[in-house]
Amino acid sequence: MMANLAVLERQQQFDFQQNGIEVMDFETLQRTYKENDIYNNPVQGIYHYQVIQRMMDICEKHNLDYEVEEIFAAQNRNKTQPGVSILPQVEQIHGEKAVEAHILRRIFTTIRIKDWETDELTTTLVVAYHQDGVQAAIGPCVKICHNQCILSPERSVCNYGKKKVTTEELFDTVDGWMANFEVNMNEDIERIQRLKRRVIPLEEIYMYIGLLTALRVSHDSADKNLSSTVETYPLNQGQISVFTEEVLKLVMTKGQITAWDLYNVATEIYKPGKTDFPALIPQNGAMAELLLSRLPEEAEIMDAIPVG
Repeated sequence: MMANLAVLERQQQFDFQQNGIEVMDFETLQRTYKENDIYNNPVQGIYHYQVIQRMMDICEKHNLDYEVEEIFAAQNRNKTQPGVSILPQVEQIHGEKAVEAHILRRIFTTIRIKDWETDELTTTLVVAYHQDGVQAAIGPCVKICHNQCILSPERSVCNYGKKKVTTEELFDTVDGWMANFEVNMNEDIERIQRLKRRVIPLEEIYMYIGLLTALRVSHDSADKNLSSTVETYPLNQGQISVFTEEVLKLVMTKGQITAWDLYNVATEIYKPGKTDFPALIPQNGAMAELLLSRLPEEAEIMDAIPVG
């Protein structure tokens, strides 16, 4: 009886015309259409669900208590390789808008690792799979709002772009994170403590807003001398407006805010539906690096201040 109920409850359709983003579980993702090249191999060399499965296997290898959270799929405006394609010939077999008739090229998920989590923080392994390739990152996640932290360049990896590694090297990197899970987690918690200790005066908040704009303008400049100086900006122009408004409202509410508060306003933006999937990891890392790199010397002191 329970098995029948489970089958009945299985997600049968997607509607990307109504929903820019669809949310699913791992089983549903596995049922989507598997896109192959002319040699009948996965277009990306590996299917999206296989990437997630490999991450799960690594967690199991290191005896970690993990849970795959919601899996997000998104459409985008790429005409040659859109985020979502529907195959009419498969719809004829499985029905209109059937899960099985969808090719999903833009996937984002998090895997929650419950070991050593606190009342405030858990750890999540972030996975993005899209037309450019595969990205992974790891860091603390604020439980109450699911704000993801990526607090060091060593905490992210991808198989495309300037710093690309092979797909196997990507999995090896993730394996290394898991092998050193407790050490890495403690390092990241110390980084959070440093951000929490740093009170940001209003004048400095304005400086950050200006700096974020300067980074965005430089990155997008037609002048190569400018654009070459910024690899990834923390926020695009629309996001800077949202960030500025939220920060100013927070200052009015709290009176004074910390570097951790600033980072959390940004990480609220780094979520599916608010930031394009391929930008979620690099923008997050860029914001953390920006804030951490500007902490004064006194914030480096290793005080035993609890996170909370």
